[in-house]
Amino acid sequence: MDKVTKLTDARWLGVPAALFAERGEPGPVRNETAYYRCRFHLPQAGAQLELSISAHSRYRLWVNGAPVGSGPCKGDRWRHYYETYDVSHLLQPGANWIAVKVIAYSPYEAQQQGGGGPFAVSANAAGPCLVASGRCILPGGETAADVATGKEGAAPWEVMLDRAVKWEPYGGTAFLGAMERVDGGLLPHGWNGPDGGRTDEAHWSAPETRWPADGRTYGLIPPFPLLERPIPLLYERPRRFIREMPRGRDGTPFGTFGPALTEPLDVAANETRAVVLDAGELTTGYLSLRLTGGAGAAVRIRYAESYSRIGKRAFREKGRRDDADQYDLLGHEDHYRTGGGEETYEPFWWRTFRFVRIEVTAGDEPVAVYPPTYRETGYPLEEVSAVRTSADWTGPLWDVSVRTLKRCMHETYEDCPYYEQLQYVMDTRLQILFTYRLSGDVRLARRAIEDYQASLLPEGIIQARFPSMEPQVIPVFALHWIFMLEDYVWQTGDTGLPLRCRPAVDSIVGWYALKRGPHGLVEKLGYWEFFDWVPEWSDTLGAPAATLHGPSACHNAVFVCALKAAARLLRLTGRTETAREYEQMAESTAEALKRLCWSEERGLYREGPGLEWYSQHAQVWAVLAEIEQGEAAASLMDRMLAADDLPVCSYAMSFYLFRALEKTGRYDRTEALWKPWRELLKLGLTTWPEDPFMQRSDCHAWGALPLYEFTHALLGVRPAAHGWSVIGIEPQCLSLTEAEGRAATPHGPVDVSWSRRNGIFRIAVTTPDGVPVRVTLPGGKTVEMPGGGAMTAEEPIVL
Repeated sequence: MDKVTKLTDARWLGVPAALFAERGEPGPVRNETAYYRCRFHLPQAGAQLELSISAHSRYRLWVNGAPVGSGPCKGDRWRHYYETYDVSHLLQPGANWIAVKVIAYSPYEAQQQGGGGPFAVSANAAGPCLVASGRCILPGGETAADVATGKEGAAPWEVMLDRAVKWEPYGGTAFLGAMERVDGGLLPHGWNGPDGGRTDEAHWSAPETRWPADGRTYGLIPPFPLLERPIPLLYERPRRFIREMPRGRDGTPFGTFGPALTEPLDVAANETRAVVLDAGELTTGYLSLRLTGGAGAAVRIRYAESYSRIGKRAFREKGRRDDADQYDLLGHEDHYRTGGGEETYEPFWWRTFRFVRIEVTAGDEPVAVYPPTYRETGYPLEEVSAVRTSADWTGPLWDVSVRTLKRCMHETYEDCPYYEQLQYVMDTRLQILFTYRLSGDVRLARRAIEDYQASLLPEGIIQARFPSMEPQVIPVFALHWIFMLEDYVWQTGDTGLPLRCRPAVDSIVGWYALKRGPHGLVEKLGYWEFFDWVPEWSDTLGAPAATLHGPSACHNAVFVCALKAAARLLRLTGRTETAREYEQMAESTAEALKRLCWSEERGLYREGPGLEWYSQHAQVWAVLAEIEQGEAAASLMDRMLAADDLPVCSYAMSFYLFRALEKTGRYDRTEALWKPWRELLKLGLTTWPEDPFMQRSDCHAWGALPLYEFTHALLGVRPAAHGWSVIGIEPQCLSLTEAEGRAATPHGPVDVSWSRRNGIFRIAVTTPDGVPVRVTLPGGKTVEMPGGGAMTAEEPIVL
């Protein structure tokens, strides 16, 4: 075999072709759901079981009726992940059940219409398949049961093909795949319970045994090349809704779950009732809805980020997010039809929502609907950093930023949890930086870097988002991946990952080099030359208009920055000659950019040669690329901020604007730039939207900039050498009179407290022992702490 995993003794199981033939189908040509279960007996308590499991395309796992987890972690054609769970605490003497619901998303469905699976989930034509392995070990060390799939002598597995679930596309969320339409009368209720449920045994069959889990001989790559999950399991936490919303504008009769959300809603025969619940914040979770009563009731569950309405723009119009008087609750829906009796409906995968609307139309018999609950889920990110200041606006900005980042972290970073759940490079680079600042956790960051490396296309550029069933290229995003790689080195000091990624870095630089035109600037990049979402570039879908005519100053300045970053990475990993080549290419590109795009009349960089178009973006990146340096760069920033006719950096691009101002000694000008965030708070947002002017998505973590700025600048904590081998502390005071807080570093937290009173600046810091620290006060005084520890210092305030 090619490699060994924890599933090495197992084989994949599949649904027998005969089960599809019974439905008149040749095989899995659409999204298919299958139920797998295994029964085994334990003679005594105290048995231990570590269960390793994977599936195509997705699974939910229960042991003796208790939910355990979901997976597999998102992968691609060449990396199919598996999880390992310790389920010992769920075992019991006597009969035990392992139950797995598997959904295979069809690669044949038209994903553009959302009829298949999520774009971020890999799928092929294999149908719903399962592989699992584990041994139940008794306290004395003997094996009581072996649950490996497809293994001779192990506990038998059985499978049933679903007949209840159909799939309904929703155009606005096509990236997420179809929503569910479920007939509760056909569901095998209780199949995953502690007694195996009440299902008709005639529907269960022996599964078909397929491939060995660990691949094939002679180096042949199997349909699902298995790798152990590279990140922690997602958490699941029980939650309840906090309130009911008032009657909406659609005229549907409303019901109520009572003032404490504890009473059932009784719906009379042939009557319709609706209720809207508020989770209190935008969240991600598994909804659970219990019903009792007659069969045939139609239940519609609508998930929404906010109240909104259809307007003249491409995206919905939004005001205050909980304004039920002037806006409607629009969103995508799951549909459920009751089968009668007591039943619980849970959509297979987690949903994103702040508001959930439940509408029930009873059939010929009444039905009772119980207040739903949900299990919040996400990446288990530990909050280490916290910042408090004398300004009343910093606290709310911090809190919303923490929530936004968390909601965009699951098995990958996500551009948004509601619309796409795709991992885009530019978004992810910022989210990774914010994660470093909030937590110091590098695991999801490392996974993202490896994802993009795996997305490399034959022509030499990485994809803009990955994993993704639909390939996409946004050229400048490949350059942001190089920045991401260098950020990782600064955070960890690890050069092993950059060493492995060097071929992809070279490939990207080579791809760009082939795009250089006769004047030495890259141009006609093709694909989608997106740069930033600003109103002035709406007609070109976020691409600078200069790209329609030739070279773009913005794209070329980012290319210069990426060349320099690539050169630094190559020097760190021992390739000085190639680093020199990249530095020379950066120098020649910068020279051509200044010669062809600088306007003496305006003292600004044009958007392109011969064009009288300007933007903040071109000036910011000219400074970051060090095409302008020193006092010339500072003056350029002053002129840029004074100009009132420039397309302004969106708040997604504000990170780079802030870096340019910091680089030129103008960081004090950033305080006024927090206005878009402060204005958004007035709209009742609990997470930051995609951008301030379109606001398609209400949760986009590239806006969680306070997590970086408040720790890096207000507290002043930053790495002064790779891997934080030297910790720098250099507060930026703005107009604040005091600030205190904690900042995460790989060596442990750094505590900082400073104040400006009575003409004196005072600072106290506590840092990890054994790590050198350099503290720079606002007036320029420097204090060295070679062994770390605690210190206090003060200086007169220089006006």
